[in-house]
Amino acid sequence: TVQALVDGLLNARDIDGAVTILQDLFNQHSVLPPYTSQLKILEFALSNALPYEAKRHVEFIKQLWKWTPNKFHSSEFQNEVRGRQRNKKLSKEALQKLFAYYGYELRDDELEI
Repeated sequence: TVQALVDGLLNARDIDGAVTILQDLFNQHSVLPPYTSQLKILEFALSNALPYEAKRHVEFIKQLWKWTPNKFHSSEFQNEVRGRQRNKKLSKEALQKLFAYYGYELRDDELEI
């Protein structure tokens, strides 16, 4: 599963690989891990002093915020992404709080869609 791939890369301290595979699998195969995997990527990046990798993942989250379905997306997948779009733990405010907790700033202009 995507979650296992992300977890394996994070356990190997390959944070940039985890960000890349998550985005690639979403773009190419329309699959997502649980939202907790997305939070885990951010936490690993920030706790390892890699704020730019965390911001790269925020760019992917922003991609989810503006995502719209096409005729090839199943209703199950559409519901999954819509749920992700409404998830308060992946909101702008929550992301800014998470960055601040680790001592980094995530500015409003970095969160514009």
